Amino acid sequence: MVFDIGDDPLLSVHDDIPVIDYGDVYFLYDDPVIGPILPLLFITIPVRDGDGAVGRDRIDCYPYAETVEIDPVGIGHADDAADMGVPFYDAGTAEDDLCHVADESDPEGRLALQYGGMYYEEGMGYTAPEDRRARIDCFKAAEILYRHAAGRGNTIGWLCLGYVYAYDRCEGEYYRSYFDNFGEVPPKPDTDTLAFECFRHAADRRLAEGCYKLGDMLTEGRGCEVDYAAALDMFLKAYRYGRDGSPRIWGSVALRLARAYANARGCALDYDRALHWYGVARTGLELEVRDGGAAYDARLWEAEAGVRDMQQALRLMAR
Repeated sequence: MVFDIGDDPLLSVHDDIPVIDYGDVYFLYDDPVIGPILPLLFITIPVRDGDGAVGRDRIDCYPYAETVEIDPVGIGHADDAADMGVPFYDAGTAEDDLCHVADESDPEGRLALQYGGMYYEEGMGYTAPEDRRARIDCFKAAEILYRHAAGRGNTIGWLCLGYVYAYDRCEGEYYRSYFDNFGEVPPKPDTDTLAFECFRHAADRRLAEGCYKLGDMLTEGRGCEVDYAAALDMFLKAYRYGRDGSPRIWGSVALRLARAYANARGCALDYDRALHWYGVARTGLELEVRDGGAAYDARLWEAEAGVRDMQQALRLMAR
């Protein structure tokens, strides 16, 4: 999406503002997936003037720190100041290696999640080969912002970060700080392991989509050993947590449960249960497709075919 200047007179077209625009302020997080540090980002958007020229403009920075003084903490000790906020330092003015202040802004990571989603959506819109650089840069910004969100306790931030890693949206170009690169902290694992950990965090917080994505990782052996029984457990939890929510979620989960019972993955072969879950999946996915979710067409067809296959299998068994 490109914003027209006519819609906001405060916007201007600049040809020298990049998609991903770092600041010199760094925020400390102890979690091994999120930390050890993340930079401030200037939030930029694509804009177009009345003559059709397209560039970018800055609309904000994240985090826009609300400062409180703390007892000094260094790398690996951010949690010592957790009650005060997120410790940070300005690389241009810091006189030592410690953080003397913390940021109290966005305590639940909602703004970081919003801005991360904005970049993610923009990146998904860049499909032409010549837009590859812009696409990756959008996902790089999204990764940093989702890490900020998750580091501030946002469950959806963990889920979205898991998607970034599971689909390798940045094509290997993930944010790594000086401390990552020079051995001050353990090196980051591969993207599958990062995705597994992100989905695990979301699942631990009883997020249905996090549970079924973790189940997918267990089924495929990505970031872990294949464990069909654990995957089935995750799918059952996902349905329990998500059955009153979006049909996209409970329909997708039901399809995974149907596959498990139809193929004896983590359970005994059970055509009756498989038929039940294929029927639930068909209902949920049909509702999603009718509501405009064309991306779920193939899964709806799979559910419909599964209903027919299970009905045939049960008829054959009854002979």
